Amino acid sequence: MKHPLPIILLLITIVLTTMSFECRKEGPPPPPPVYEFEEKISLTPYKKTYAVNDTIRVQFETTDKSLFDKLSGKKVATDTTYLQADFSCYKIYRPDYDTVTFCDVKIDDPVAPTLVTLYPYHGLLSYQTACNSNNYNLKMEFIPKKPGIYSLQPHIKLMYCPNKTIGQPITSRFIFNLNDCNKDVWLTIPPASRGGELGSTDVAIDNKENFVFRVE
Repeated sequence: MKHPLPIILLLITIVLTTMSFECRKEGPPPPPPVYEFEEKISLTPYKKTYAVNDTIRVQFETTDKSLFDKLSGKKVATDTTYLQADFSCYKIYRPDYDTVTFCDVKIDDPVAPTLVTLYPYHGLLSYQTACNSNNYNLKMEFIPKKPGIYSLQPHIKLMYCPNKTIGQPITSRFIFNLNDCNKDVWLTIPPASRGGELGSTDVAIDNKENFVFRVE
């Protein structure tokens, strides 16, 4: 007896779908973090409006290699780690689409620094602290060169040093040590010109992960 072609195709689809579902179930979930580190970085001077060529200093510095763990509520030694820092500097309103630098950067005592201009309105600064140091030290200066509305977004991760014993799963979060990251400046941008998806920029400002400022 011959099965009609539609029934055969339906059976094949059911088998493949079942196999795909079973394969997805096989992978174990990632282990929960043993440490959830959270620290604050300073930004000075704090303003809503800066002048062209003003210097904005961003810094995170410790006296030893320990960080605050939210799970235990205390400092934890992290001497087998280093910090990988990526800072995005955006000109988020009225960007110039030319090759003239919109923001200069100065770095104090970096390891393997790179400054990449991804677009005429987006610069990405990347560098890391040293594994053999006795503390963490991130110091940089941002100097806006053109009028507009800007944002600074730090993305700092705690990383295990090479050739070290694989450590426990961890998460790390670094936020600005500010009461206000200038959401009111962000809201002065016409809604049609605001970047971000589904209010992601608003949330990042509220969480102190994004500092917005005006340059005149």
